Amino acid sequence: MLPRRARLPLVVLLLLVLGPLAAAEPSVNGTLTTLGEGEDAVSLLKVWGTPYEMGYAQGKLGGERIRKFYRKVLFLMSLGLGGTAKVDAAWAQMEPFVSDRMKEELKGLADGSGIALRDVERCHAIPDLSEFHCTFFAAWGSATADGHLHQIRALDYATQAGLQDEPALVVYQPTGKHRFVNVGWLGFLGAVTGMNDQHVALSEIGDHFGDDVETLAGEPMPFLMRRVLEEADGLDSAISIFKTAHRTSSYLYCIGDSKLPAARALRTSKDFCEVYGPDDHGDMNLKDLVFWSMGTDSQWNRKVYDTLQPKLGKIDDQTGMRDVMKGLRTGNLHAVEFDVTNLELWVSNATPAPNIQPAYDQQFVHFQLK
Repeated sequence: MLPRRARLPLVVLLLLVLGPLAAAEPSVNGTLTTLGEGEDAVSLLKVWGTPYEMGYAQGKLGGERIRKFYRKVLFLMSLGLGGTAKVDAAWAQMEPFVSDRMKEELKGLADGSGIALRDVERCHAIPDLSEFHCTFFAAWGSATADGHLHQIRALDYATQAGLQDEPALVVYQPTGKHRFVNVGWLGFLGAVTGMNDQHVALSEIGDHFGDDVETLAGEPMPFLMRRVLEEADGLDSAISIFKTAHRTSSYLYCIGDSKLPAARALRTSKDFCEVYGPDDHGDMNLKDLVFWSMGTDSQWNRKVYDTLQPKLGKIDDQTGMRDVMKGLRTGNLHAVEFDVTNLELWVSNATPAPNIQPAYDQQFVHFQLK
């Protein structure tokens, strides 16, 4: 027997025999299922917890699908924008304005998926470098058939990079924040389309008001929209978040709040955030309705007006899906109709290559947040 002073504690003996204990792997706070069938199918991902836990769960559950998505999309989009050096330079300007919460979630996604954090950051810098012209409207009260707040978001964007390969509805339950659904893609944490449990819905359009009122030294647009979905409990608080943010480029936003009910359209850049209501569309004013299409000065606004004006008092979910998006052929990447009052939405996505078909011509898949 060893002298007493030479005896080793049991835990030390176990370490010598078994080797260092492996670090415990984080729990996967999420589930991944599918809505719809065939080419119309969309992933339904639910995540909850801290920002890191939600990012890790998405990365772990998405796994090889996210890795494949990044390999294809990040390469093609970076190439189209002039290479990764340009994207890295853009992220360097944005990074000081990215919240600690988003940085933790990006790190969680990288750790869970096995994708390099630098590539995750690059992917999330790309939207503020891109131009995409889209359509939105929100109608409520006397404008609708049922008094509900109906809102659309038609995303018109290049489909050649394959963004439509991994469409997803991501339902977030962040600790201490509002629950919301992000209509986007597996592996992309920012929001360009969404609705929260406070009956607030967001749509967005890219525009250009001049290089002198744009910057990359600000909060990336998809992270700003995410923050609104997490924090806003109504129209006024959402507007306040947009107004006080360090904004980047030229964007138009639509904020719908079915609790009032009401909606407002925002015209924003780094220097201004202007709020537009139903009486601010000049000779295209429509009671209880705001809209824009392809920009504030686009001829598309007349097309949308001419489509909606005869529908006043009869607008419902089919107006957005059939008459505006399919009828006018807007929303080629994804097309979304919200019934914000009922916390439900319908979404369609473009089909994958090689036979790419626009979202507005596809079957819409139904989802209820509540």
